[in-house]
Amino acid sequence: MLFEQIEQYFNNRETIGVQPGLERVKELLKFVDYPDKDLPTIHIAGTNGKGSTSQFIQSALIANDYKVGSFTSPSFYGIRGFIQMNNEPVSEKVFSQAFQKMLPAIEMLDKDGNSPSNFEILTVLSFVCFENNVDIAVVEAGMGGMWDTTNVISPIVTVITTISYDHTALLGETLVEIAEQKAGIIKPLIPMITGVNGTAYDIIEKKTEEMNSPLFVLDKDFTYESITMNHFKFNISNQQFDINLDMNGKHQHYNASIALYVLHILHEQGWQLTEDKIIKGVEQARLPGRLEKIHSNPSIIVDGAHNMEGIHSLIDTIKRQDSKSGHHILFAAFKDKDVRNMINCLQSDLSNVNVTTFDHVRAPSFEELEQLETKQPKRIVYDWKKYLETIFENKDECYYITGSLHFISLVKQYVNDLQRNMLNDS
Repeated sequence: MLFEQIEQYFNNRETIGVQPGLERVKELLKFVDYPDKDLPTIHIAGTNGKGSTSQFIQSALIANDYKVGSFTSPSFYGIRGFIQMNNEPVSEKVFSQAFQKMLPAIEMLDKDGNSPSNFEILTVLSFVCFENNVDIAVVEAGMGGMWDTTNVISPIVTVITTISYDHTALLGETLVEIAEQKAGIIKPLIPMITGVNGTAYDIIEKKTEEMNSPLFVLDKDFTYESITMNHFKFNISNQQFDINLDMNGKHQHYNASIALYVLHILHEQGWQLTEDKIIKGVEQARLPGRLEKIHSNPSIIVDGAHNMEGIHSLIDTIKRQDSKSGHHILFAAFKDKDVRNMINCLQSDLSNVNVTTFDHVRAPSFEELEQLETKQPKRIVYDWKKYLETIFENKDECYYITGSLHFISLVKQYVNDLQRNMLNDS
């Protein structure tokens, strides 16, 4: 089967939605002889910060000459982008070979009326791709933790970055319920690292006690001090390290500190890591779609702020920017998110806020946007592509495109097409 045919195969299965339970993933793993069983993994859950924390860890491990796999979502690079090795999407050849190996099991489950979703297939596919190809893998939970497809692994370290309101229809309406879902990744005797506090922390602490798992907590076992938007000091065991990140935003100091402590634990477990290479790797880490500048003159920055916590971080970053240029916001998110409150939050702190939607089954219609009651009148952009075309004329302005990571990926691709057309015309 050609790779293009495999892509179409996944497209045809898009209608198979999320189903509770891990039995399909376990059946697929059994068929391919458990490629995860001898693979050291780091399991990361959390409402926000999973991608950044994962990237800091990966970059440091790569800097220390390890081959690193990662399973992450969503993807900015098509179907292969969910599965990466040393920050590159897995090759078509490796992806295709892994898929062919799994196909009989997928067809068997389909025949039994227990069809696996694309995400379930991709989860197992990642382990097939990683087998014998990487030294260690960083695995991000897609949603929640307890019933997430990734919660079949036996990790060497677990991480919960943050806990806030998101996916409430599936994870629960309260922080306690959401925390119980996230805490589902905690495994017996395996170190757990978190920066979570308050009621959600109490849930994590109780779970680690039940599992007899070591718990390491930000502001107790390690701390950080923000100096500028990119510079912070990391403190651990009476040592202090100056860190200058390539990633923007003070929230990244938090994520990087979590990652640095994970790397500290790995070093204690016997992984060959040096301080200078760890710091170099963390400082050089980059993550697409998180305060990522994709064009200059005008400045176009994309940021996947798809829930309230992400919106607050974005607003904080924008307000701290020492810029003489005007700021403009274009926001679009899935309708199962807290769209109204996110718009209200943007409008209350920033000017020039525009709202749009995009082509996706989970995206709101323009009629739904129009009917949405917000504190201030909404400025709806009915054609986001045309909006992007027109802003290229405003060389001194700054545009933040934010919301759903799926929307961000569409924007990145379209801006790339516009840039290519501009070069061809010059």
